[in-house]
Amino acid sequence: MVSESVESILELVVQETLLDYIVAIAWSPVGNIVAVAAGDGEVRLLKNFAPMSLCPPTGKSIDAIGFSGDGQWLAAGGQDGRVRLWQMDGEIPIVVETIVCDFWIDRLVWNPACNQLAFNQGKTVQVWDADHGEAVIVLESSSEPQDIRWSPDGRHLAIAIQSNVHIWNAQNWNAPRYQWELMSPASSIVWSADGVYLAGAIHDHSVGILDWSKAQQLQDAPTHESDLPMLLQGFPGKVRRLGWSDFPASAALPPVLAAATCELVTMWMPTSDDLESWVLDLHDGNVLDVAFQPKSGLLASLSEEGRIILWQAAVEPSQVLEGPQSGLSCLAWDPQGQHLAAGGQQGEFLIWSMTIS
Repeated sequence: MVSESVESILELVVQETLLDYIVAIAWSPVGNIVAVAAGDGEVRLLKNFAPMSLCPPTGKSIDAIGFSGDGQWLAAGGQDGRVRLWQMDGEIPIVVETIVCDFWIDRLVWNPACNQLAFNQGKTVQVWDADHGEAVIVLESSSEPQDIRWSPDGRHLAIAIQSNVHIWNAQNWNAPRYQWELMSPASSIVWSADGVYLAGAIHDHSVGILDWSKAQQLQDAPTHESDLPMLLQGFPGKVRRLGWSDFPASAALPPVLAAATCELVTMWMPTSDDLESWVLDLHDGNVLDVAFQPKSGLLASLSEEGRIILWQAAVEPSQVLEGPQSGLSCLAWDPQGQHLAAGGQQGEFLIWSMTIS
């Protein structure tokens, strides 16, 4: 199990209301800045908890938002087939680029090491250089991507397409890509914070885990059982969200994976000879989102009945945050782990701040 010595308490500090379902939340790595997107197309920014509108409601949803690793850019994409890029270095962010794609954009992610943005565009994934305002590459595929994720070091780009996950070398796009074959399509993929593991939530109610530290060293297909990806089965329903712990290197702890399924959060941790798993089961409704506090073992799980449970050391419940009775939809920690934001199913947006008891 994971050890934790400091008890953390969150207090509600912000209550905002948008006009539609909260689809996505993104925190900037610089300053106290958070962006929130709604199902009617509105994008609202809160800077030091003071709100400003970046994009008014359009009637077409914004489905993906994200800040660049240096905090200088904010990107948003959605139903209207456009990716908007705001420059964040002034008092009021301004749109400096609008990329017209003519396809519904529901996945966009920034390279952690540079200002390159990857997003889906029909049956392709485009990588865009925001600093130079130009496309780096367009990656073709046979079907629409289900998810896109950069590795934590920015050297690889993983794309889930049908029953495969393709891992591209971002330093040499012409190099042969690694292909992880699955038994069924993956709805989402997530790298562990140290880049050792890549987990996928698979449509057949299972979770696959690729040990990338081993896989990238193999010259041929794996033949030894220990080199094969792991498959976690027996989930009672659809795995809606995955989240990896983000412990500091000094903790010398293995990464822990949280999987949200039905009313449960199932935990998994590798050990020296096998794996350890346990279940968190205090929610009354479907768990829709999970996220670990950065550099901590504190886990937040959000369910549709309108509650967030904080789990000390990802084991014991330490606090219950009551949200709107209409239900919650998504959550996100700020990079420093001092604030937790959550969105509601009828446009509610809440932020809790950390105190130490």
